Amino acid sequence: MGCHGAAPVPTSTTPPPIRLNFDHLRHLTLDATVASKPVKVIALYANAPDYKPTGSPQRDGLEGIASVDDAARAAVLYLRAFEQTGDTTTRNAARGLLQFVAAMEQGDGEFYNFIDTAGHPNTTAISSRKSMSYWAARSIWALGEAHRVFGRTYPEGLQTLSAATERAVARLAREVNAGRLIGGSATATAEALLGLLALQQANPTPERAELATRTARSLVPLGTGKWGARVDSPGDAWHAWGTRSVAALAQASVVLGKPEFLAAAKLEADALWSRFLLAGQMPAEIAPDGSTKWFPQIAYGVGAMAEGFVALADATSDRRYAVLGGLAAGWLLGANPAGVTMYDGKTGRTFDGIDAADKVNRNSGAESTIESLLALQAVTRNADAVTYLRYKPVGPLGASLETTPVQRVYTGPDGGRVSLRLAGGRLETIDSRANGPITLTYWPAANPQETKLAMLLTDRWNREHPDIQVRVQPLPAGRSTEEVLLAAIVARATPDVCSNVSSALLSRLVRANGVVRLDNLAPTAARLAERTTAEMIAPLRLPDGGIYSFPWKTNPEMLLYNVDLLAAAGVSPPRNHSELLVAFRKLAKDTDGDGRLDKWAMWAPLKTTWFERFYDFYPLYLASSGGRTIVSNGTVTFDNAAAVSAIEVLRQGFAQGLLPKANFALGRDPFIDGTVAMKVIGPWFLRELDATKGPGLRYDVSPIPSADGTDPKNAYAFADLRSMAIFSTTKHVDAAAQFVAYLTSPEADRLLIEEASQLPYRRALAYDARFAASLARSPTLPAYARLVERTRDIDLDTDIVEIFDLLSEAYEASAIYGRVLPKVALSKAATEARKIIDAR
Repeated sequence: MGCHGAAPVPTSTTPPPIRLNFDHLRHLTLDATVASKPVKVIALYANAPDYKPTGSPQRDGLEGIASVDDAARAAVLYLRAFEQTGDTTTRNAARGLLQFVAAMEQGDGEFYNFIDTAGHPNTTAISSRKSMSYWAARSIWALGEAHRVFGRTYPEGLQTLSAATERAVARLAREVNAGRLIGGSATATAEALLGLLALQQANPTPERAELATRTARSLVPLGTGKWGARVDSPGDAWHAWGTRSVAALAQASVVLGKPEFLAAAKLEADALWSRFLLAGQMPAEIAPDGSTKWFPQIAYGVGAMAEGFVALADATSDRRYAVLGGLAAGWLLGANPAGVTMYDGKTGRTFDGIDAADKVNRNSGAESTIESLLALQAVTRNADAVTYLRYKPVGPLGASLETTPVQRVYTGPDGGRVSLRLAGGRLETIDSRANGPITLTYWPAANPQETKLAMLLTDRWNREHPDIQVRVQPLPAGRSTEEVLLAAIVARATPDVCSNVSSALLSRLVRANGVVRLDNLAPTAARLAERTTAEMIAPLRLPDGGIYSFPWKTNPEMLLYNVDLLAAAGVSPPRNHSELLVAFRKLAKDTDGDGRLDKWAMWAPLKTTWFERFYDFYPLYLASSGGRTIVSNGTVTFDNAAAVSAIEVLRQGFAQGLLPKANFALGRDPFIDGTVAMKVIGPWFLRELDATKGPGLRYDVSPIPSADGTDPKNAYAFADLRSMAIFSTTKHVDAAAQFVAYLTSPEADRLLIEEASQLPYRRALAYDARFAASLARSPTLPAYARLVERTRDIDLDTDIVEIFDLLSEAYEASAIYGRVLPKVALSKAATEARKIIDAR
């Protein structure tokens, strides 16, 4: 039953998110046997109109049917897709290609490139012979990405790759130490560097960091060409093909913590690439004197530039680089001299190039397909870049880079405009809307830290977006967010955006048609792709498959403990329920000799308010349930052994007098004053703890104890998630989506950690170099961060509060007062919960 005041859901005026289509790449994929091993390879070419996979033609010397060059890049594409989606199809595709890459390594770190239809390597062609060249560099890139992605999610996928990786890196080191570019090429060296950086992210070592640093340094002085063009040798022409040094140097600056690499990356992008966007087209080659060859234009050139801009945006948090990346990638969707859509989302084909303004090569080979998908993969994961992906230049295209205008306007399908203006050696971006400036209303939580953060972020947004201004109005204090928002829906007085939406509230808001679906809006879809994995987002999908709130921040609960109190009692942080009971006994003390306990191991709340179970029963349950929650798709799931164990361990604590049957005075925290030695809590508490604790209190955290016999690897923590929602009363849904994407950007996430000691719901947070310094401000925050991807929140069910009320009654009857056994209490609660669900 909905709220009568609910507004109709607004409609976006911008195109829906682009979905990457791998169909043509799969069409090009062939089975082969190389070195007696079954592998997957990618056919080099597919000519129009039938697009049958074929090998190299006579003009290329009949090199072969497939190459390591293409397989390695396709593996990178598939690995990143698997990282995001968890789709085993992409995982298996990556593994098959990686097996081919490893099979082409010859035991000394060098690789052959091409094979024939029988799987025999081409050992004689210059473009194939065993060496440390382009194909070896790309192999290192793919193998590095494999270690980064599979190392955390699928370690068995590395079993046949590690030895080849080690040999290839050792062989690479010989080239770098000798001061040689890989294959004599900045492009190849940059791609090898990307592999080293991925390996360093997967398994940081000082030796690998030093090798990556030396490799990056070899690229820095190459910007000797016209307008800072990075060329292989002084006096060489610059070519667009695979110009990945900008992306590699930008990433190196983050992973290695070397700002000088960022300055080098920005040089070429600011001084040279900016001219391309002012000209309105991407050149193929630039001579040392600045004269330009405009054709052929190919995805191998354009895509790498788009990726480079996006990498700069990630490294600098400078939005303009993301805008430029989106505009550059627009070449794939028709913003090119031929006005032709080069990437066909229906088939997954990308045309092989533009040979002249009126001549398109409509073949679709491996390189064009892979490079376009890599570029679109990067751009569609950046909420700012994707907004400008369909923009096109206005006016005649530039004929010379020497005489490019200082300003160029691009327009989008919704009438939006972005002006590029060269000023002070950098390209500025200025947005304007077809219907003039608009104002959004944003309701953050009323607590001081989040209000301060909201004001800080909104001030920055308003300076950067004169056409979309945001007014901040904190939620009223003293009333629950649920009360305020549900009343606002009835009164049609909801904000455009609110950032304090709980999972308990969300399904009710959706039932009232009060909020907008977010995974169908390009900016929020891009940010979801950049920030989360399929596993992280799956519990947040409603029955129609949609995401209606953006998971913003999480406070994964752990066991906070007093280091000295546990040590004095001879207790280690408990790992299971037996050890927790031992801790209960050893930490319970009568310190004043009055015959009554006045110190305890921990405090389990006596209140039966539904959300109090977030600090006792529910975290203990999730630690043992293997990720199972309370109710799923209308089915009660808590009547199980994990729930019984969670209540039983608390029942024994109360029954033996080892847990206090008292509520502590309001305003007094029993952990801070030493009354209890342990506390189930999230990282939000750390700021308060550090501000109020005495100088002698030393603390640490450990995972919530799980039931005896439970594999700790299957444990989950309670997420205590808070999300952002766009309300259906908004008149500016696309602008609101851009604002939500901004509030969840890497820079905003960094500020969330630093200003509020709270964690963004972001994949690989603990291992992301961009957040290392922020997390390191607290000795315990990194431990919390490692749990972000191993959390579960409460279920998105309209009756979840009532069902938690039933669990609270079971907790009270069985754990606190021992009137009924846990299994009986839970069975009764489950029966009542089913009645509630059946009555819907």
